[in-house]
Amino acid sequence: MSDKVNIKNIICIAGAYLATAIGSGFATGQEILQFFASQGYMGLVGALISMVLFSFLGAEVITRGRELKLKEPTRIYTFYCGKILGKFYEWFSPIFLFGILIVMISGAGSTLTEYYGINPYLGRVLMAVATLITVSMGLEKLVSILGRIGPVIAVFTIAVGLISLFKHFDGLSMVGEAMKNIEVTKASESPIISGVIYNTLNIIVMIVFLTGMGASIESKKDAFWGGLLGGIVFMTAGIVMYLAMISDIGNLYMKEIPSLYLADNIAPIVGVCFSVALILGIYTTAVPLLWSVTNRIVEDEHPKFKLVTTVIAILACIGGFLPFGKLVNILYPYTGYMGLLILVCMVYKAITCREKSTQGQE
Repeated sequence: MSDKVNIKNIICIAGAYLATAIGSGFATGQEILQFFASQGYMGLVGALISMVLFSFLGAEVITRGRELKLKEPTRIYTFYCGKILGKFYEWFSPIFLFGILIVMISGAGSTLTEYYGINPYLGRVLMAVATLITVSMGLEKLVSILGRIGPVIAVFTIAVGLISLFKHFDGLSMVGEAMKNIEVTKASESPIISGVIYNTLNIIVMIVFLTGMGASIESKKDAFWGGLLGGIVFMTAGIVMYLAMISDIGNLYMKEIPSLYLADNIAPIVGVCFSVALILGIYTTAVPLLWSVTNRIVEDEHPKFKLVTTVIAILACIGGFLPFGKLVNILYPYTGYMGLLILVCMVYKAITCREKSTQGQE
């Protein structure tokens, strides 16, 4: 790594990674609640494990994308998982990503309805149109837009979490007692497994986009540090929200949107602002999902890229009319298992590539 570090580029890369990772589950607080807050004090162990894995994911995939410069980013599956398993993921993952895109559009409609009273169908159409317009601009513009939005959402999330935490700080000493009297839905009985699966849930959603993003980055150091920073900041926001949630767990464990409950408790205007951040969080995940699905059919610079993007966005919008909760229950349970296998392959490939590089230098 002999090239110079560009702080501005690193922040933009980290921001794009952040924006991709946030999604509807993190923004609403449901993921943090089920994966970490539900574990009480031990949830911190799982969150720290996730921080390590998200940092590894960002640094490894973005750097590898820069190195390989794949014309078809979905080929990253073959690189990590081998010819047979890689081909399976290449063909299956776009179908799955399309399903998650539908979930994001459906979630946008549900959120706008719950907080603003907007017709859910209108909310879904608006999200589909916004996503379509952004993706049609191309990868370079897309990374630039996400790179600006991601840090804003992260900073706002951390601010809301910190204020809520200080407001209910005494509640931290009573978490153990509070957890005995309530039943919180858990992603897993083990905080360690929760920490791992939370990362693997996101691998399939992000790996193709991060690979394509890496190919557009000139500096290897920028790619590495941007990915690393993105993972650290993402889970720092997650840990702050986790601490805020367990400090008031008795009141928010049944809430559909726990993070919005925390923001509303600070002040109504904060709740309004946070609802905007929530919608942006869904948008910044829907955009790379649409790009990843389209890119499997036609390349970013292909003349028919915009046409294919439009067709996929329309189909996703139609699918998004299905109930949000039902879609999550159908699609999400399988994500972690598929992502776990990719994570194992990624770690193995990263180690073997490093060993070959070391041997070549001797």
